Amino acid sequence: MAEFEVVIRDLKSPYGLAFDADDVLFVSQSGAGLVSRVQDGRVEPFAKTGSRPCGIAFDDSGDLFVAEGGRHHLILISPDEAVEVYASSCRGRRFASPEELCFAPTGDVLFSDAGHGEQEGDGSVYRADLDGEVTEIISGLSSPAGMILSEDAGVLYVSERGHHRIVTLEIDAEGNLENHQVFVELKDGGSAECLLFDAHGQLYASVPGQGILVIDPEGDTVDTLELPSAALAGMAFGGLEFDQLFVCEGDGVYRASVEVPGQRPFAGPRSV
Repeated sequence: MAEFEVVIRDLKSPYGLAFDADDVLFVSQSGAGLVSRVQDGRVEPFAKTGSRPCGIAFDDSGDLFVAEGGRHHLILISPDEAVEVYASSCRGRRFASPEELCFAPTGDVLFSDAGHGEQEGDGSVYRADLDGEVTEIISGLSSPAGMILSEDAGVLYVSERGHHRIVTLEIDAEGNLENHQVFVELKDGGSAECLLFDAHGQLYASVPGQGILVIDPEGDTVDTLELPSAALAGMAFGGLEFDQLFVCEGDGVYRASVEVPGQRPFAGPRSV
């Protein structure tokens, strides 16, 4: 059983986690409107995003992308801490509430938009290419949040919180999504905030009130990692062997060693 220890506390609603190329941890504080850097047990402000930053991810050129739910933007923060809006709409329609994001091997950014509420069923997944051109690749989801690509980049897993489930969508040669399937129905009204894969293809899902569920490729929960309180959000694998699991919980970030290393996230190529 993984045992969690405190990395840092006294944050304001920490949500997203990401490591840069130097293995420095960054965390979005959705209650403070900023992204912070965590080094040597200290938290340092990195950049203000303006409202409610959620998911974060680095590309291979060191740019940090942020799903800014409160400002309805996808934001890019360069290594010199300059902040710019990378995308704010698709075909003239403003984003409602960007939540999570991940990179495809091509360098495209995939990000979820929770829409205007679980009952609306107007959530989407978008793709922003290297030029910032945005395409809606799936619509009609109920409050989508966490998302992650399979190791071969052929399947996208999305947490559909409004329906308390995780769904899968196959990615065709043009990068569009098809064959929408339910991967797992979460028990007791659970809804996953963040999704990660380990190197064995097991899916980690942070489910507030239940813990971190470890789900095998058949959709069966094989383990549950428990934390002190019920408020769970973003996760990231880190450490030299990528066998440290970091998670946002309550007002802090926790860390635990795991037996199976994490799947390394795609990050580009964007620097070419």
